[in-house]
Amino acid sequence: MKKMIWLTSLFVIFLVFIVPGMLASTLDIIPYGDQPGYNSNQRLAVYGERTVSQKFISTEKNLAAIGTSIRNPNLKNKKEIILSLYDEDKNLVRTSTLNGQNFQDGDFVKFVFPEISDSEGKIYTFTISSPLAGPEETVEVFYFGGATENILEYTYDEKSYPGGLPIVTFYKPNSKLEVIKKVYSNWLSRLL
Repeated sequence: MKKMIWLTSLFVIFLVFIVPGMLASTLDIIPYGDQPGYNSNQRLAVYGERTVSQKFISTEKNLAAIGTSIRNPNLKNKKEIILSLYDEDKNLVRTSTLNGQNFQDGDFVKFVFPEISDSEGKIYTFTISSPLAGPEETVEVFYFGGATENILEYTYDEKSYPGGLPIVTFYKPNSKLEVIKKVYSNWLSRLL
């Protein structure tokens, strides 16, 4: 009986204290915060020449991906969805292309690209487009009004508005040890 209690105790300690570190060491990119809330009825159609642009501030270095919720009504869009990332001088910095058939209606979609090492504190603009799609193959991106700490403004039909797409930026950590340290510090602060 005592052996069973010891084994159970060791197993629980292993699960609580060791497994989070092991799982954290497998992360290649980490998100900066949670996705902002949005109204599912506020959507912008993207197809052909209709694009949406979002201006934001990169809060960390090593920017490696941008994620947002995209609607693919009735899974009709099977064309390329392109995210083009521009710096403040409007120079194309990165491009990420996904196929519309790879995500369902309302999925959180991550556009991954090679990391930008000096991205911290810089203003970027990305454009989401689907140039080969027609009006019947539209994808829709969600948006919200009002700016946040790093989401500044969006442009649609050549007009700019405050707020924008509910994006999450992802960053490549400097080291696995940094990620493990962050996981344990967050975990301990919530525990205490």
